[in-house]
Amino acid sequence: MPRSKKEKCPPEAEVKLAVGDWLSKQGLKVFDERENTKRPQWGIFKIRNIERGKRPDLLVQGNITAAQVSRAVYVAVELKRGCKHQDILDGFDAVLEYFTDYIWGAEYSINGKSIEITAFVLATFFSQYGYLFKEEGKFDPRGIVRGPWDAYPMTFTIARLLWRQKDNLLKRFRSLSGIPKIERKLSKQKRVSSVRVAPEVGVLIQDPTHKEKIRLMLSKNPYHWRFEGI
Repeated sequence: MPRSKKEKCPPEAEVKLAVGDWLSKQGLKVFDERENTKRPQWGIFKIRNIERGKRPDLLVQGNITAAQVSRAVYVAVELKRGCKHQDILDGFDAVLEYFTDYIWGAEYSINGKSIEITAFVLATFFSQYGYLFKEEGKFDPRGIVRGPWDAYPMTFTIARLLWRQKDNLLKRFRSLSGIPKIERKLSKQKRVSSVRVAPEVGVLIQDPTHKEKIRLMLSKNPYHWRFEGI
């Protein structure tokens, strides 16, 4: 059975560097929310039309692949340390906030060009090892969650809860956007209507059974996707 990682939890600024470097080494293109003097090679993304100032830590460009499907996408990543349950809970809430902002009209751009976000995902320092929560390192995923894939217990549960809550939020949005006053507000602010394609939500981890690969556990069939460099 794998041992729990003994690394001390770094501050979130170092988590961003560690996870960003890991993703870059896998051939993915990384963008920060602001200029990163420690990683000047990273790009920068901007967001408009959000009421709260909070935004994802990283934007990552790559191919999502499953079976015969492969396409280039942008994935927004919320990063947490992953040492305490509170880290996971806060990250869960943040992913759903970004999802809600997006379906209500948040606009993401790179170099002044508008882009579409395919998914909002949660990652932690321990995503590099295949799971979200530090204490999951003491478990063997093959003996915990049985099914068409292997997964660690909290990571699997958080992914499934995100998928379910996303469906609930989307139903509420579609209900509200059918109210004339809300429709007029969306139109006046030049925001999206209910026909905008909703992004997916989920988690980003190293594939527990293929450690050279990155897995996205997303709310879209087949639910587990490879995330690869373009």
